[in-house]
Amino acid sequence: MINDLDLLLLFEEMLLSEKLSSKNTIRAYRSDIEAYIKFINSNYNLSISRTDTKHISAWLISLSKNSINRNSYLRKLSSIKEFYKFLYIDGLINLDPAKEIEAPKKINNIPKVLSIKQIEEIIDKIKLLSRPNDIRLLALVEIMYSTGMRVEELVSMPINAINFHNNSIFISGKGGRERIVPFGKNALNAIKKYLEVRPLFLKKDKNSQYMFPSSGKHGYLTSRRFAQLLKDVAFKTNLSHLTISPHILRHTFATHMLSGGADLRVLQEILGHADISTVQIYTHIVGDRKKIALSSHPMENTK
Repeated sequence: MINDLDLLLLFEEMLLSEKLSSKNTIRAYRSDIEAYIKFINSNYNLSISRTDTKHISAWLISLSKNSINRNSYLRKLSSIKEFYKFLYIDGLINLDPAKEIEAPKKINNIPKVLSIKQIEEIIDKIKLLSRPNDIRLLALVEIMYSTGMRVEELVSMPINAINFHNNSIFISGKGGRERIVPFGKNALNAIKKYLEVRPLFLKKDKNSQYMFPSSGKHGYLTSRRFAQLLKDVAFKTNLSHLTISPHILRHTFATHMLSGGADLRVLQEILGHADISTVQIYTHIVGDRKKIALSSHPMENTK
């Protein structure tokens, strides 16, 4: 019978050769599985090839008692499930004891958002800059903050998706779902200024269907490049301590819309979410901020 560490070695070889996993990923798997092997060997004097579901459950309970954080717990469980799946598929065990163990339901993390003052600080900083890259960045930020578009929808947007007659953008989003979203006057002004310098981003003697063309392989500015430009300008403000990304701009748009009284169903349509429960997470942010505001009420500070 192959010993436990040899089974782990075979698993690592599979990760490297078939899944092309990184060294960090393999190291994390090894750490989790070695800890599991030690637990099973010490507590049950068994090889991990002879365990069943109750042994894995006991190990998971021991993790909970050690108060590890949720992400670590889920990662360790995922490691064991992948390990046993490999052993079963390769015929090294007859049954997969981890197959029936389900991970806890994912808890939706409340997204980080910027305050109105913070988003204004970023926009005002970009406005002070005058290079073509800065003018393009202002257009990107103003459009995202005005529409809540997904970053990939924004950077890959065709120029003819913009309707200047009614200030709206036609978006073909996730799952092929189409929607039309309006944008405000600040975004309109930024777009007009950007269109004056847009030819500078085109390849010589060539046109482009994209609003934000690039010489890269996709033909348009990548979301990663947008994120980097946004991060660079944030470092020039008093917000360098914050994580600021295009995705956070989308969350900020949604939160500020709800705070301003936008209807949840309308916001769902604008954001392009199929399920309204995805949008409802923003109500928690608004609710928390209202509670903070309530703390400044004079009657709340009396003893």
